[in-house]
Amino acid sequence: MNNIQMKNEIPDTSNDTVKLAFSVTFDDGTTISDGAIVISRAEWLEYNGKQKLDRIAEIVSKNMLSTKVGE
Repeated sequence: MNNIQMKNEIPDTSNDTVKLAFSVTFDDGTTISDGAIVISRAEWLEYNGKQKLDRIAEIVSKNMLSTKVGE
């Protein structure tokens, strides 16, 4: 199973967002060691820890599936 770990939560009060820094280790050993997504401050306040990890997984999965190699 893929392993996602949240490393840090960095609020940006100037635009009401929060950066979620994370790392991912995939089943085959491939890693993303320094990833980050940005969510709204409202989402951040509403989500518990598991929901934040689920959001990271959702965005990483969606973006990796839409990546085109060689372009």
